[in-house]
Amino acid sequence: MNEINPIYAIAAYLLAIVTAALVLRAVPKISDHLEHAGNSRFASIDGLRGYLAFGVFIHHSIITWIFLSTGKIDLPPSNFYSQLGQGSVALFFMITGFLFWDRLLTQGRQHDWLAFAVSRLFRLYPLYLPLMALVFVTVFYLQNWELKDSGTQFIGQILSWLTFDRPDVNQYHQTGMLISNVTWTLAYEVFFYMALPLAGLIFVYRGGWLQTVLCLIGIYALYQLVGWEHSLKKHFLAGFLGGIAAAYWIRRPHLLAWGKTPLAGAIALLALAIAFTAFDRAFSLESLLLISLFFVIVASGNPLFGALRPRSIRWLGEISYSTYLLHGFLIWVLMQRLPLMLHLDAREIRVFLPLLALGSCLLILISSMTYLYIEKPGINAGKKTLHWLRQNRNTQKRLSETSAPLG
Repeated sequence: MNEINPIYAIAAYLLAIVTAALVLRAVPKISDHLEHAGNSRFASIDGLRGYLAFGVFIHHSIITWIFLSTGKIDLPPSNFYSQLGQGSVALFFMITGFLFWDRLLTQGRQHDWLAFAVSRLFRLYPLYLPLMALVFVTVFYLQNWELKDSGTQFIGQILSWLTFDRPDVNQYHQTGMLISNVTWTLAYEVFFYMALPLAGLIFVYRGGWLQTVLCLIGIYALYQLVGWEHSLKKHFLAGFLGGIAAAYWIRRPHLLAWGKTPLAGAIALLALAIAFTAFDRAFSLESLLLISLFFVIVASGNPLFGALRPRSIRWLGEISYSTYLLHGFLIWVLMQRLPLMLHLDAREIRVFLPLLALGSCLLILISSMTYLYIEKPGINAGKKTLHWLRQNRNTQKRLSETSAPLG
């Protein structure tokens, strides 16, 4: 186990891509949606998401295999498998930083903060709430439906999970391991969303020194608030900076043009290869710089010699939130519960690899369904809610104007 063969990851990726292609063939309306999305100026980033979310699944599968063999939860001994998780998360943070900072730079003071807040709320929670309910039901099922904590403690646990923290539920040890603790990254995303208006006031809108000081104090207060239970680590937050840098990069015509060239694509792949093989941590300075170089080239629209263009890859990107959020529970079911039921030893490579293959296919199928029937309706509900809020606000404004006394 000291050297885990990279061929396992390659085979898992191929299974996922084939499964995605079969889903596209089975559901033609998805293809129409992807044709429209393929014209987006950030289509390369859409393709990248698919590789990243599935990479985290492989990363956690290997960690689970190691845990079953050693009883210890630790990063894989292979730099490549370690970076499939850490490097993918760093790139997810860069994608977030890039997309929203780019929008802020483009729209300036016309940025619609109400739409931003509503869209984020309806993007995160429609899928997260069913997953959270599944975790709680699983815990009580494993404990024969016995409430072991007080009602007050249980309510506190619910509230903590609603804010993406993962305390033990009803005294079930390491409850977060049921989902591979994936929600830790959402706390960082939420901090970025909440801090974005204040950062915009400092770096985009640029008021006086007093405004800058107050905004810095506000960002620090948010930093403490969001990291109340488990402090936010500054080197993880640095991942967002790579995305913000890319938002400025694409505004330099000569850099944007160079970023689309085959040479730039080759340099991007080389930088990523070095980061994923020479380092076991994504958030060290050297590794983060290499990954940031890779990302700014992708953000320029470079398709990496066609690797980001196939419809199956872009579908993996479309369902990446489902893939990321749900894969931990699927790993727990397939690699910890199922072997017990079938009297199999998942530590054996001949058992683990078929489970990894099965999980690769199932994850894409499940994620496709949850995207179509939970995520997408949730996004649409957010748009309807925003429309209702605007109508209501306009109605109240008209009423206040008509009821005002005549001068």
